[in-house]
Amino acid sequence: MARNYFRDSAILRVAQYLREFLLILFSLLIGYLVLEAAYRIYQHHFLPQKLYALVVAGSATSADGKGVANTYVFDQYTGYRYVANKEGQRGPPWNSRWRTNSYGHVSSVEYPQQKPAGEFRIAVVGDSFTANITNNVRWTELLEKHLNASPEWRARVGKNFTRVINFGVDGMGMVQFAAMVRHYAIGFEPDLIVVNFISDDILRRLRYTNLPTSSNIIEGNREQVIRDFIQQKYLDKIDWFRLYPELLAAAAGRYLGMTTKIPLDARILLAEEATSHYADRREALAASVKAIDDILHDSPNVVFLNVPFYHELVNEYQSMPWLKGVVDDLRKAAPQANIVSMASYMDRHLEDKRLSDRPDLAGMTLHQIAALPDDKKLEIYRWFFIPDDVHYTDYGTAIYAREVAAYMIEHSELGQPGRR
Repeated sequence: MARNYFRDSAILRVAQYLREFLLILFSLLIGYLVLEAAYRIYQHHFLPQKLYALVVAGSATSADGKGVANTYVFDQYTGYRYVANKEGQRGPPWNSRWRTNSYGHVSSVEYPQQKPAGEFRIAVVGDSFTANITNNVRWTELLEKHLNASPEWRARVGKNFTRVINFGVDGMGMVQFAAMVRHYAIGFEPDLIVVNFISDDILRRLRYTNLPTSSNIIEGNREQVIRDFIQQKYLDKIDWFRLYPELLAAAAGRYLGMTTKIPLDARILLAEEATSHYADRREALAASVKAIDDILHDSPNVVFLNVPFYHELVNEYQSMPWLKGVVDDLRKAAPQANIVSMASYMDRHLEDKRLSDRPDLAGMTLHQIAALPDDKKLEIYRWFFIPDDVHYTDYGTAIYAREVAAYMIEHSELGQPGRR
């Protein structure tokens, strides 16, 4: 009887300890949840103000820390554009010089925004393969000369002078092209829009080269522009109701291997450099199709030119397998767009000039062939800054300009405003 009494008493004590322990755990959990909620409410209210103060103070002027603010100006629509009236240069391997006009277009000439009578206008949007700041010549300027020198083209556009305006900015992708068309190119009253893109542009997301500050915003309400930027780039990415211990991660995450979307120090958010590409190919294609639809909605006469770069012309994707087939995927996903591959036009210049046609180069490495004089190296190595860079050289740029002109002259619908 006594044994049962002591046994029952021990069970009661254990049960009491367990209840007290659970009560303590429950109290701690409730206390943490209260602190977590208070932390999120506090950050939701004050984080926008902290970020605004840091951005205005110019705590960071460049996403890459290389002083790009001297070349680019923040833009609320396209992410960034070139500084107007800028003379720039790049060292090896490009050794290029370039300048922008009063609109920030890479151009050595000025022109009015309003299209004058007797002018056929072509707006070209694109990335570095269009901006050509790695070159001493711009294919858009050469295209203008070729078209104006063509009797067939001149007759088609009513003997008007053809003006080609370069809206290209290096690093941009299809999403930013749509913003460039809507907010800038359309304002110059183009009769034809050329979207000149490489396959990588399909995978690029909207990005910024520098943060907006009170000094580098050239249009709009400065305070509102900065706040909109903060909202889009940082705050919209925070899930304030996520089931995750944000407070714990913010306070001790570096010791526990945890990350947080709501850091204690707002400067941590500014220091994070968002990737320039979509992580998922399907997401990238959906965004690019949406951009194409936006461009077609804004202009009735658009052609999308896919400019081939080195790896596509030699069919070598080992270093970038994610690009293989992406243009074909886009063409299937956006049948409404006139997507033209310039590869076949460029390939004509490689007939009988490929490596298999040059037994004298057998056994030589890429670096050895690239080091040869121009009259002895493989033809395609004259087109690009191989092995240092895959942008077109001035020589390759001139060939591309001729082939774009040939394509446009062959297709009569491109010289007729209002047709797609």
